[in-house]
Amino acid sequence: MTQSIGFILLPGYSSMTYVSAMEPLLMCNELMGEPVFQTFTVALAGRKTVSSLGNAIDTNYSLDDAPKADVWIIAGTTPARHPPAPELDAFLLAREGTAALGGLASGSYTLAHLGLLNGYRGVVHWLSYDELLQKHKSILLASEQFCIDRDRLTCRGGSSSLDLMLMWIAKTVGADTAEAISKHFVNERLGVPNSAVPRELSERTRAEQPKLAEALELMENNIEEPLTTDDIAFHVTISRRQLERLFKKHMNAVPSRYYLQIRLEEARRRLFKGNDSIADIGLSCGFSSGAHFSTAYRNQYGLTPSEDRSLNQKMQLEK
Repeated sequence: MTQSIGFILLPGYSSMTYVSAMEPLLMCNELMGEPVFQTFTVALAGRKTVSSLGNAIDTNYSLDDAPKADVWIIAGTTPARHPPAPELDAFLLAREGTAALGGLASGSYTLAHLGLLNGYRGVVHWLSYDELLQKHKSILLASEQFCIDRDRLTCRGGSSSLDLMLMWIAKTVGADTAEAISKHFVNERLGVPNSAVPRELSERTRAEQPKLAEALELMENNIEEPLTTDDIAFHVTISRRQLERLFKKHMNAVPSRYYLQIRLEEARRRLFKGNDSIADIGLSCGFSSGAHFSTAYRNQYGLTPSEDRSLNQKMQLEK
């Protein structure tokens, strides 16, 4: 089930904080091979706002025409640069109890001043900390860099929003998925290459882990119409959590990511061995559109399908 998350970008919002929150959600969609999170941006008025870098940003919506969301997150700046916004106050108060609410940097001050953090543990930016504590004594201010308490998500700002979103992914999707995303960002920072080829299951492990072997067989036999992780767990009669543990231990990947690698390897084989169109190859390997196929392929191999096919053909001619 897709969870919708709306980011309200305040004027002067911290680019670093917002991007650090958005990236793990997009990576989760890529790893899972499906839109687990649907994200969109909202400006206070009109469809433009300005980031901390001074860049004018076109948002998807304004407060006046924003759609429903499961989670609303206010991407703020420092409290000193956070002017009153009565239209935002009314918007948030109307959504209390119908959606989870979060604040990045000064976004948590908006929630606090509206009483939307009363009775919750939360964290705020260090500026105006004492003033907030005096006015709202029922807020349980935590000392961590980020905090999730029931349906409230808060962080101090900076890159702590990355950790906040990883925790949210762990709570809503699963700890193994959050760990895989975290590992991706560590590898990206350190320059550690990720293998583009799915790990093979040894005969010994195949014999010792028949449920895992059965899950892999299901994946290999359902390329054109991929099964969900829940479907696979159902067919092999184990829980999704058990299935994720087996894949993490023996395949070093979450099931959806491994499944995506299998489909991409098959697509690449067809790309090199036949003359089918790239769009047809993508559809035959379970991708909903040519754009989806091209993006996943480029993320995996560093080239688009057409670039990889052209390069392979050139190499064959030069042999």
